[in-house]
Amino acid sequence: MSGLAAVIFQGRVQVRVGTYKPGPWVALPEHGRLSAGRTPGYALHLPSSWIPQKLCRFLPYELGWVVQVGPSPRMNVRYSSMSQQLYPRRAAVALQRGTSVLTFPELDDFLSIAVVIGPDAAVGAEQRWDQVDESDLPRVGTRYAVVAAELTDKQRLVVETTYRHLVTREPTPANITAAAAQNLGTSEQSVKNQLNAVMKKINKERWGPALQTWEQLGSYLWMSHQLPGREVR
Repeated sequence: MSGLAAVIFQGRVQVRVGTYKPGPWVALPEHGRLSAGRTPGYALHLPSSWIPQKLCRFLPYELGWVVQVGPSPRMNVRYSSMSQQLYPRRAAVALQRGTSVLTFPELDDFLSIAVVIGPDAAVGAEQRWDQVDESDLPRVGTRYAVVAAELTDKQRLVVETTYRHLVTREPTPANITAAAAQNLGTSEQSVKNQLNAVMKKINKERWGPALQTWEQLGSYLWMSHQLPGREVR
């Protein structure tokens, strides 16, 4: 590795949770791992009960870093070019030079991680790395607003039917509300009405950005273990 490449690909990260001011800048370690989540011993330890134990982690890779999405919420990345992309769970994303902002829209409150990659980016930043043996830690579930939202039997049936493909890993229907209506023997508008009511109840309990689409609702219900057959991890 040339000295020039080593300088260009330094990196640092900074976390903002809710309305609190951002935390300190933390250098990305050139050797080792830096993880974010509720797990004690993570370099970015975030103890709030609505944050998953494994949110994401940063790994050195060749001349730069990769951020790996955790097993629960999906991750949105907004690049310095102002383009953005939503990445699925467990995805590995190569970080670009410049500033990127990672957000997790399905969490119950706002959380962002700013990432800077560039010349001398880590100079003056706090040095941290993971200091934990995850195999010895108990698994404690993440708290989600859907638990506080009481759904009727009819609403649960509609939810279970509409998002069955998420549990079975079958292809997503071209029109999930029409497919659910056909399976339930009811109208598509009736399915939409029930899903709207469920989304309204959940958004009332959430502190962060509101769920707005059927896809977001289904992903949130899957992530919070509210779909039958979804194993709690």
